[in-house]
Amino acid sequence: MIDDLDNSMEDKGVDAILAEGNGFEVPDIYWLTGFLSPDSVSVLKNLGEDLIVATTFNTLDRVRKESHVKRTHDLSETYLQLMRRQQRPIDNPEAIYEDFLGNQFSGSIIGVPTHLPAHVLIAIQNLGYEIEVVPHLLKNARATKTAKEVKMIRTAGAATINAISVVAEIIKDADVGANKVLMSKGNPLTVANLKMKLDHTLLDFRTESAEDTILAVGRKGFDWHYLGSPKDRLKAGVPIILDVFPRLKSERYIADVTRTFFKGTPDKIVKKMYEAVQTAGDASIDALTDGARIDDVNMACFGTLKRYGFDSRRLNPEAKDGMTHGLGHGIGLDVHENPSMYRYENHFEDGHVMAIEPGVYLKSVGGVRIENDYLVTKGKAKRLTPGLDEYFL
Repeated sequence: MIDDLDNSMEDKGVDAILAEGNGFEVPDIYWLTGFLSPDSVSVLKNLGEDLIVATTFNTLDRVRKESHVKRTHDLSETYLQLMRRQQRPIDNPEAIYEDFLGNQFSGSIIGVPTHLPAHVLIAIQNLGYEIEVVPHLLKNARATKTAKEVKMIRTAGAATINAISVVAEIIKDADVGANKVLMSKGNPLTVANLKMKLDHTLLDFRTESAEDTILAVGRKGFDWHYLGSPKDRLKAGVPIILDVFPRLKSERYIADVTRTFFKGTPDKIVKKMYEAVQTAGDASIDALTDGARIDDVNMACFGTLKRYGFDSRRLNPEAKDGMTHGLGHGIGLDVHENPSMYRYENHFEDGHVMAIEPGVYLKSVGGVRIENDYLVTKGKAKRLTPGLDEYFL
């Protein structure tokens, strides 16, 4: 939370945190300011003070009207001086930050995230300021969600579940043609067809694919990040993984949901994969609570899979099949954010939101993955993406 920034800055020994960018491309900017615009702004948070946004002209007016920022710094005159000399402001960051920092920063050390542009960092150093790169300061603060943020993730989750439901019904109603290819209205169902339908449905809920959806058919699902070629045809008798992680167009928050579908009667090994994945997910969620050590939640999953006879890279780094990716990740304005499931000795806290995605992958079969989003609480974790359970085998 933003309220945690002062404590984090003190812990890192910095007197301010500085960021630059626009709310569409840099989630930290939107999170800090609530200002969504393609126009880049600079944000300074001095220790113990309200944050300050520096920008110019009409953008400054919009910041004052549309953001939750209380303090602004007008760079318009500095921009005009550069323009009178036929110089572009973007090429002269030293002039911009001499004005902004010279008037608004009185400390010694400025903390910056890793996404601050290199030319800006060099310009600030050339002005004589001491810089400390603090890559996790804003990420860690963003990890704990407010009730409003949780509501937005839940809204994104509802849109995601609805869109997946539409695709699920198309698969369910499809006919099985030659070579087990799924047919709809006489035509083969392809990855391109279903992704287009998914995208259109998401837009009806003011939500859009944040990145390309994963739709992997049969053995191709063994590669758990295989997106699916547009020409790939859906088939009966094999697992079909659909992993959807869209973003609310206005509020910018993301949900991440995966379901594995199967047309026909699954064989023994596929049923075992499903059962193992579902049981491992249940065990993980039982362990996911405020104060839980991250690796204890990991091990609840991987230990369960081991009892079913499936390997994992957590228990065996040389594993070629089984569960060959991490258990999950934090989610919010980015599809992957803190807390990280790889920080084994860290602990979960009330307000963390996690995408939990157990999976099993066999080269001869493909993969089975089930993913939902959960709010960590002082009791049992709350699922934010309910629905579609009828598709679990």
